[in-house]
Amino acid sequence: MFSSTERLKNKTLKHLEMYSRPNLDFFLLTAFASAIISFGLILDNSSIIIGGMVVAPLITPFFGLSISLILLRIKETFETIGSIILGIFVAVVISFIIGYITNLAFIGTFDNTTEILSRTKPDVLYFIVAVLSGLIGSYAYVRPTLSERIVGIAISAAIVPPLAVVGLSLAKMDIKMITSSSILFLINFLGICLGSILMFIILGFGKEKESKL
Repeated sequence: MFSSTERLKNKTLKHLEMYSRPNLDFFLLTAFASAIISFGLILDNSSIIIGGMVVAPLITPFFGLSISLILLRIKETFETIGSIILGIFVAVVISFIIGYITNLAFIGTFDNTTEILSRTKPDVLYFIVAVLSGLIGSYAYVRPTLSERIVGIAISAAIVPPLAVVGLSLAKMDIKMITSSSILFLINFLGICLGSILMFIILGFGKEKESKL
């Protein structure tokens, strides 16, 4: 029982170390995910938005950050933070470009759809949902019998759409929407990190630090 758990922990740690660092695939997937979600927001089409969430690769650096914090691995912590910041930058820039081009096509500004507006209303309930997503997401990520891709959709749902709204709002120079969607992203980010940290501790990842002391 314990040897099986240890093997699972080691496998998860190696996987996170391998894929938490930024690479070309990470940037391409983030860019395409942001583009798809941006069009879905503008078209007010939830199916397109969900399709973009499937592509988004942000799950690994998020969980990598959580485990690095638990284990007090300073170097890995900064590496994963760097990956997340670069991912945020790519997502916002791509959505800004799409918003700017769409503005030119509309000869003005595109409408604020229901899907866009729903990402500009930060609330404590979003934080609770984010914590739950972090809890179940990190649990499913560790379990080999559960689908990592489905977990990724749950995490991406809380992260990429608000970032896309930030970029689209920048294209419209709507300061109020930029601020509110940024706050929503921050709420979701903190909630996912908190939830995943709690679950990883429950699963015994904190003991890895003790064994190295």
